[in-house]
Amino acid sequence: MYFQCWAVMCCNVPEARVFKASRSNNFYLGMLLLILFLSTMPVLYMIVSLPPSFDCGPFSGKNRMFEVIGETLEHDFPSWMAKILRQLSNPGLVIAVVLVMALTIYYLNATAKGQKAANLDLKKKMKQQALENKLRNKKMAAARAG
Repeated sequence: MYFQCWAVMCCNVPEARVFKASRSNNFYLGMLLLILFLSTMPVLYMIVSLPPSFDCGPFSGKNRMFEVIGETLEHDFPSWMAKILRQLSNPGLVIAVVLVMALTIYYLNATAKGQKAANLDLKKKMKQQALENKLRNKKMAAARAG
């Protein structure tokens, strides 16, 4: 009984939350992600599709703005660092990292739900044990008195 009480109070502590936006945090985080995506769309469209003006600082003489990144990697960084950065920006690696992050979020969400269910079960068990102890103590007191 004491060990179970200690387990509930100390070991099965739910995750601390800085703020609570709503009951369904996935909806809230999805809305934040959608707003972030929508707010970055115009900038990404400008960078990828529109050619810069001829008098536009580092982008002058380029067909697209993102060509400056490749030139910077080739000329300003050592060749080994450019190789590493090219490998890190590989779409296969980026997609794999995003999938691992999504699976990690799913695992942590499932673990939190499991801990919450375990806490509820342990609390029920502790209440039942306390009720049984109370009844047993009453029976023992009645047996001693009678």
